[in-house]
Amino acid sequence: MTVTTPTVGAALRRARTWLVLGALALVGALAVVLLSGTDVTGGRPLGPQNPAPAGAKALVEVLRQQGVTVQVTTDLRGTVSAASRDAAGTAVVVDDADGLLVADQWRQVAEATDHVLLLAPGQAALDAVAPGVALVGQRDDGTAAPGCDLPALNRVDEVSAGGRTYSADGAGVTACLPDPESDGSGLVEVDDGQRRVTVVGATSALANGSALDADDAAYSLGLLGQSDRLVWYLPSADDVPEGAGTLATLTPGWVTPVLLLLALTAVAAGAWRGRRLGPLVVERLPVVVKASETTEGRARLYERSSSRRHALDQLRIGTFGRLGRTVGLPGSASVDEVVERVAQLLSADRRGLRHVLLDADPADDAELVRLSDSLLDLERAVSRAAAPS
Repeated sequence: MTVTTPTVGAALRRARTWLVLGALALVGALAVVLLSGTDVTGGRPLGPQNPAPAGAKALVEVLRQQGVTVQVTTDLRGTVSAASRDAAGTAVVVDDADGLLVADQWRQVAEATDHVLLLAPGQAALDAVAPGVALVGQRDDGTAAPGCDLPALNRVDEVSAGGRTYSADGAGVTACLPDPESDGSGLVEVDDGQRRVTVVGATSALANGSALDADDAAYSLGLLGQSDRLVWYLPSADDVPEGAGTLATLTPGWVTPVLLLLALTAVAAGAWRGRRLGPLVVERLPVVVKASETTEGRARLYERSSSRRHALDQLRIGTFGRLGRTVGLPGSASVDEVVERVAQLLSADRRGLRHVLLDADPADDAELVRLSDSLLDLERAVSRAAAPS
């Protein structure tokens, strides 16, 4: 018989299915990464360097054309430093979409400038820098009229109102873009005489894709173009206080979709290539071997290897099963239980029974035969004793 070693080409042909699946999964993962973006300032919604419809690069470019200096920062220290150079002439836009900042950090940002604009903030940010303002709902689409007298909205008649809505209460609070469904407002400004905090809930109007809708462009430029300098702050994982970060907040946004894609690929491959167990099929054997022949064959193997103890143990196993059934014990009965019941039935010595049934080790063939006869005699004696008289 000639044995051939599989070639590399043959191995690749057999594995081509899995190679194709792996390649597709890799391409899909790369596509998700590219579409999601790994740059904290570029690929995210309302990212100041994101040219996609959901980004805000168009707004930033127009602000720069109108003479506003726009600086993008991704850490708290750099943001505070940039804003503190001219607190009166610098506005700070904060887009903490992942909720990384804590109360002390929010207060540091607010203290570094006279005007802070919060893009769709959570309640933690509001409690820290905009007391009296509370998050009340979400608005998916639609438009809204200003409904207030903020100077930044003088040229706005109607604006896209998609985003979050907030309730406002207290002195120095101005609420704009009312939403009848949530009884909140898409824009709230808090002015305590020293600092202005503008809560921008209607953020859909800031996106590139809304620049030509309604008065969204005037709305965006009016809010963010009030100062000569604008610091656009995008908190990152570097700002997370020690011990405050979670796995969800510290992992990039593309990790979850990539893992889901790989998991779906594995499930699809398993369903496609998995083996299914069908009904049992009775196969005709080429030859029928009698039980006696099998027993004799195993006996010869024991004889050739001088495994007398092993051969005797096989006989003992059968003897134990038959003795247990004869004396009325279940199949799960232990050796000691069988010995105890047989000893009671025959009024025999337990140590002698245990020696025959378990402990004896035949030194030669003659002793093996003698012990085998002893097992047979014991079975007969138990059968006679257990039989009804």
